[in-house]
Amino acid sequence: MADLLRYLLIVSALTTPGLSLSCFTCLDLTGAYCTGSPVTCSAGYSCVTSLSVTTVGSTNQSLSLSRGCAAANQCNITGSLTFQYGKVKIVTSCCDTDSCNATIATLPADNATVNGLTCRTCASDTTDYCYTDATLQCNGAETLCGRMATYLSGTASVTNTIRGCATPSVCNILGNVNGAFGSLNTVVKTFCSSGCVGLQGTFYLSSLMMLILMKIIF
Repeated sequence: MADLLRYLLIVSALTTPGLSLSCFTCLDLTGAYCTGSPVTCSAGYSCVTSLSVTTVGSTNQSLSLSRGCAAANQCNITGSLTFQYGKVKIVTSCCDTDSCNATIATLPADNATVNGLTCRTCASDTTDYCYTDATLQCNGAETLCGRMATYLSGTASVTNTIRGCATPSVCNILGNVNGAFGSLNTVVKTFCSSGCVGLQGTFYLSSLMMLILMKIIF
């Protein structure tokens, strides 16, 4: 019995949130595969794989993938944001052993069912805010209006924003996550509301999402 109790205590200690994992960190802006060097994550963080698909118009589509460290509220997220020029979809999945690579999750399916929400929609490649009288009928699970302001600093400096219909899963990502890939520092601030008049609330998305949104505007 003593040996069994000791074994259980060891297992519990190894799986207790708060221990630091070593996770690979990498970024691929042209596909769905990347490898990198391991880094030590903050206590309680998991190893995350994040896949984004950006569609502009009906045919222009690009995939991007990143691996790194993530807090629990950044794990197992499936969401999207639709604006006047296209759509961004993102999925994240996590694992909790040293140097693990989480399996890439399935992207959310398109849903053309109108849900009754109308949001303003616009895009800017020069500022972190845009406003327009143009509106967008929201579909499926995109039941909130969202505005994403993106920032890139380091060897390049870029600020832009998109505005449209967003899923709650995107809007509920909390925390302050600043990303660094080589000499580039990235952050995304997102504001959400239940209607098109006035967006409120703020949070930071993963650095990968920032880079994908940056590519949409250009």
